Amino acid sequence: MADVLYINGRFTTTDERVLGVEDRGFQFGDAVYEVLKFTNRRPLFFSDHFRRFQAGLSYLEIPFSLSAPDLHSVCAELLERTQFASGLLYLQVSRGESERSHFYPENVQPTFVLYSRRFNFPDVAKKERGIRVITTADQRSRLCDVKSVNLLPNLVAKKKAQRAGAEEAILVDGGEVREGASSSFFAVVDGRLVTHPSASCILPGTVRDLVLSLALTEKIPIEERPIRDYELLTLTEAFITSTSQGVMPVTEIDGRIVRNSRIGPVTEVLQRAFDELEEKESQVGNLRQIPENGSR
Repeated sequence: MADVLYINGRFTTTDERVLGVEDRGFQFGDAVYEVLKFTNRRPLFFSDHFRRFQAGLSYLEIPFSLSAPDLHSVCAELLERTQFASGLLYLQVSRGESERSHFYPENVQPTFVLYSRRFNFPDVAKKERGIRVITTADQRSRLCDVKSVNLLPNLVAKKKAQRAGAEEAILVDGGEVREGASSSFFAVVDGRLVTHPSASCILPGTVRDLVLSLALTEKIPIEERPIRDYELLTLTEAFITSTSQGVMPVTEIDGRIVRNSRIGPVTEVLQRAFDELEEKESQVGNLRQIPENGSR
């Protein structure tokens, strides 16, 4: 069944082929995107996602005319047209279509697409059971803080994980743990919640930042620093965060069992707190004031 699609100001369905062969998103990966979870036909943490979206567009100098309230209205209308109440919402803006050249014209009209997708979110059993992960070398560029569509190294890493019977690949560079191929990574070391600090080598994860705020509320000590690869050998707790997975325990790393394959106490507290935050968000929506400059 076709899903609802919004493209450059009009609604259609995903059955319609809408992109030209010389769209720069297709040709060069010259585009940014966001993925939002929605429940009860409400996009969750919209303002947080919009900040990151706007920051990426600004960095790449791709013009985007919709304000946060305008985009929220478009999302709301698309979800009203969608035949299911929960799933994922995908937004992408490319620089637009022009003759293929590394030098891009200044007057290109951006291409904006928005559509919904069904998604099977983790159930209670999986959120307690957790996932297996592997480690692999980080082969990405140094623009990881821009959520661009250049995801080839991420895809290679995810496929490597899948073939190893794992669900995520943890990216390591120079002995330092960065993040997951499609998630942020947290560990508990000596009772402290440890994660890589914000930098150009990691994506500023929306759920990551929310979890850090929740940790402060729960009075869990936080240390933002690179985790060394050898520390993975003795971890008693670890988890990943993402829009689709929420707070997901990691119970095996490279075949080594973490905490007897059981969710740890810090992870459990933060998972419960985040689930409660999501539930509240799904009831009231989220359109907090966003600075005009798109700061994070």
